[in-house]
Amino acid sequence: MDELELGRETYTTNDDLRTPSNFMKFYRELQILNGNYMNTFAIILPASQWLYVILSVYYIYGFIKLSGSISFFSFAAATNLVTVLVVLFTALAKLEVRSREVLLSWGCQGQSQILNRFVRSSKSIRSYIGTFYFVDHAMVLTMLQFIAESTVDLLVID
Repeated sequence: MDELELGRETYTTNDDLRTPSNFMKFYRELQILNGNYMNTFAIILPASQWLYVILSVYYIYGFIKLSGSISFFSFAAATNLVTVLVVLFTALAKLEVRSREVLLSWGCQGQSQILNRFVRSSKSIRSYIGTFYFVDHAMVLTMLQFIAESTVDLLVID
């Protein structure tokens, strides 16, 4: 995605990639690839998200309430799960931000009417969780907030 953005100082690919016709072709191919990805992972991604969130809440609770080697295991498991969640969903959120920046960089060029229409009609590439919402940086923070609040709720109940 970085190689499609205009205005960078250095590129690692051939300059032919950044011609308007090739940009439109490659961006459509990326949209199709993302659509195929979403068809494959539309069920797996939200299910694994909720499973990891619930497990991390219980592991954090176990780390705080238990002692000994079980507490250490709970700490290690919670740390791993939260790290996987943050890294995975931050990377997916960056995909949407980067594709929006690429579209903005091409939209500011004003080279041809066909390119301008293409940029205006194209949406940024997003990773959807189910059919209701897509991954962005606010969703990652909301997920971490849910983990913290649910852990506190478990501690208060006990």
